[in-house]
Amino acid sequence: MFPVWTNASGQLGISTGTGSQLEVTELASGPQVGKLSISNHGSKPALLVEGELLEGGHQHRVCAADVILGVGERREVETFCIEQGRWGGSSSHSRTARRAPLSVRAELHTPAKGNRQGRIWERISRHQGVSGSSPTGSLVELLNASRNRTIPQQFRLPLPLEGQRGVILGLEGEALMIEVFGTHSLFLRHYGQLADAVAMDLQLFATVPEAATPAQEVRQLAATLGDLRIAPFGDNVFTVRDHETLKSESFSAQNGCQTVTGIRVAIRNRTPQFAHLSVWNMKHPRMASI
Repeated sequence: MFPVWTNASGQLGISTGTGSQLEVTELASGPQVGKLSISNHGSKPALLVEGELLEGGHQHRVCAADVILGVGERREVETFCIEQGRWGGSSSHSRTARRAPLSVRAELHTPAKGNRQGRIWERISRHQGVSGSSPTGSLVELLNASRNRTIPQQFRLPLPLEGQRGVILGLEGEALMIEVFGTHSLFLRHYGQLADAVAMDLQLFATVPEAATPAQEVRQLAATLGDLRIAPFGDNVFTVRDHETLKSESFSAQNGCQTVTGIRVAIRNRTPQFAHLSVWNMKHPRMASI
């Protein structure tokens, strides 16, 4: 794991993780696997990140892409099922801002073709008998079981550093992915959950030989961000409260063998800044199999 810093201002005026007051429910018109209703009851715009687990309801789901909701906003958000064998229950979901392991999140960053939902279920099934077991194929239950297992000290992510805003993770000698937040506080809201998710992956990769990731590999993947060109904001503007406006816009791009996804935000008249972004190395040999 390599720490990441950025030179952005460090102030976005948004909340995220367990610090945001987001209510998650099934759709009022009736449950749908691929969508949930999200409402922001907090006093700030709220960031919901891709790969976040939305637990409960008719089945556990995972958020498919970054979303920023304005104060008082309610929106239908794209999701995928992470519990193949259950359909039924309450209409409400709980949030502890837990993240899916990289072995599942990788599917959210591969080209959207074919049966993506089926591939997500297949990725989850690889953890059966490794992290634990779940009769309904529940990623939530498998993550719970994973957290009860002891992780060797050398495989635990270190404590975050002062001002750190992201990480670059390497596997088998190659940089796999970058995750960066717009501020240090946003990063801290998700770092513990990321560490738990990575610990689940490490159990899956327990038989993979250790190999150090060279710094040059990391720099090459990080250079992708320097070449990123995102078009100006469109017309996605809505009022947060009197005399305040919020602009938010999701983006995705591909630079050679890297995919870049994320979301940026501007509140009032501030310059637009990235709130969250992920870069995945599509040529990594484990992208198709992790």
